[in-house]
Amino acid sequence: MKKDVLIRNNVILSVNPQGIKKNVKTQIEEIKNKPKLTDKPLNVLIIGGSSGYGLASRIVLNELTDAKIINVSFERPETEKRPASAGFYQNEVMVEAYPNTIDLMGDAFSDEMKQSVVNALEGEKLDLIIYSLASGIRIDSKTNEKYVSSLKPVSETYTGLTVDIAKETLKEVTLEKATQEEIDNTIKVMGGEDYLNWIDYLLSHDALNENIKAVTYTYYGPKLTHPIYKNGTIGLAKRDLEEKNELINQRLAPLHGKAYLSASKAVITKASIFSPTIALYASCLFKVMKEAGVHETITEHKYRMFKDFIFNDTFKDTVIPLDAYEIDPKIQDAVDTLLSDIDESNFKDKLDFEAFKAEFLALNGF
Repeated sequence: MKKDVLIRNNVILSVNPQGIKKNVKTQIEEIKNKPKLTDKPLNVLIIGGSSGYGLASRIVLNELTDAKIINVSFERPETEKRPASAGFYQNEVMVEAYPNTIDLMGDAFSDEMKQSVVNALEGEKLDLIIYSLASGIRIDSKTNEKYVSSLKPVSETYTGLTVDIAKETLKEVTLEKATQEEIDNTIKVMGGEDYLNWIDYLLSHDALNENIKAVTYTYYGPKLTHPIYKNGTIGLAKRDLEEKNELINQRLAPLHGKAYLSASKAVITKASIFSPTIALYASCLFKVMKEAGVHETITEHKYRMFKDFIFNDTFKDTVIPLDAYEIDPKIQDAVDTLLSDIDESNFKDKLDFEAFKAEFLALNGF
């Protein structure tokens, strides 16, 4: 394990600010020499642009369009006793690299933040909205009630293997079946209600241009992951997001706008490492996709989304099949074969464990 990395129960407790900033710069280098996506100047709002798909989308748009970007995120600044959150340092890099960025730090669920975005526009209107909010907690702006999301199965208790990063071993994890309250809370936090609220608020303040485009992200995955994702609490929240996306398309119709739902590929996240099967599946998937020549980094993945779909006028659908490489039957057959042969004695070699661990540690700059 790398020096200065403190991990407890698969939670990385330490942060390497310089490593985090280096990782963002690496992402920028990955796509900076690709062809420009559009010559049209854009006003862009990214809700949740400090990490993950939101950050990757932000990098692509900053580098390959003439975009003025407003980023909304909630990140912890550094104090005398502890460093800032990873997303805070990632925001710093983006503001330094792209001086026309407006970085708004605060609660994206609140009406106050929505008004702050309208104020930041200074009378201009948005051409593109990316909704990539990934929060575990939501405070309802009207009732002040707190909701906490859960990553749990819905139909029955689920048990599977995951990786203990610190000990470099496999361990069995069991997730109990979600209660109805946990299901409802997860939909409240990670469903589409807030996305629809954003669109309604911006429409009511005349902040959207003609031909406005809006994009949000979902994940379907293979049958193997369905008990946790597609058919679990998160999946139910995503179905709500998809339903709200249809309503958003109705709202945007008078402006000849369009709201896209992009089905993205699996990624290694801080949350996925706690989920039985998910981390092992993602690791196998990446190995198989690399061998097949279809693996993409998170930034390359979003670049293809913009190039082939968002800025491609011949694409008419509202659902973007960006996960096509992942769910290809040949890829999934190879992943299933690899997973079926994994046990405690061979998983490090079979999974390319060092690459898996490196990607996980990179989330906090190590």
